[in-house]
Amino acid sequence: MRADLSSPARDLVEEMQRGDWADDPYFKSPPDEDQIHDVAKLLAELQTMVDYGRPSRPSAVRHLRDGVWELKYSVRRFVYFDTPGDGTYEPKVPVQDGHNLPIGQQDEFWQYPLMDEVLRLTNGFSKTGQKAPPEQIDLAIVIRDEDVQHDR
Repeated sequence: MRADLSSPARDLVEEMQRGDWADDPYFKSPPDEDQIHDVAKLLAELQTMVDYGRPSRPSAVRHLRDGVWELKYSVRRFVYFDTPGDGTYEPKVPVQDGHNLPIGQQDEFWQYPLMDEVLRLTNGFSKTGQKAPPEQIDLAIVIRDEDVQHDR
């Protein structure tokens, strides 16, 4: 949630569910069936992360910067962060050394950190290049900070 009480992520999800997200560089005339399909896949992956504490496959997520992550499906991305929901925030970054992990965590997901119980979407984009657009990462960080402040 933004300081002005808007929610770019909620708006994005609703637009994609209708297939009318016009800011998508791959947008086709509404309803865009690719958007509808991709948002369903992204939301299903998000539900998996909530249910199991990690994505269904390591390639479904990627750390962007400062504890902000992207959830990926096809060319579509949702940006998210985790929080306990009490106005605090501690950035989670990929685990760098798996040698000291407990036996149960030494699997293909060992780099994915233990997230707080609340995952919050900030914004989203369609990937058109090799890297996430820096302005989208910057926007996600601003939204994250405003969202955490709102919890206080």
